[in-house]
Amino acid sequence: MVIRIQEYNSKEIKNAIIKSFIEKDPKYFIPFLLSKNVLVDYWNKTKFYQVFKNEILNLEMKEGFKEIKFEKQDWGYYDDYTQLNIYDNYHLNPRFSILFKDKDEKLYLEFNPF
Repeated sequence: MVIRIQEYNSKEIKNAIIKSFIEKDPKYFIPFLLSKNVLVDYWNKTKFYQVFKNEILNLEMKEGFKEIKFEKQDWGYYDDYTQLNIYDNYHLNPRFSILFKDKDEKLYLEFNPF
C-alpha cells in the first residue's frame, strides 16, 4: 500500500485551518498538516495536531465568531511571521492564535508562545 502525501500551497493550508475552526472539526486539517511543505515548531506533527485538536474542541466562542484575520507580527523574533487570530463577539483579545511563516515554499506553523 502506497500512501501519497500531497503538497498544498500556503493559502490552501491557511484556509484548512480556518475551516477546521469554523466547523469545529480538527480532522479536516490532517492531510494539510501532513503535507511535505508544512513544518511545525513542535516535537512532531502528531503532537502539534493533538494540541491543535484540543484547542478546537475546547474553544468556546461566546456569541459566535466575530472575526478571523491574519495580522503581521512586529515583536522581535516573530517579525517575519503572520498570526492567525480568531475572535469571538465577547472578548477583546483573540480566543486562539497560530503563527505562520512562509519561507522557501515551506510553511512553518507555531503556537503563540504565551
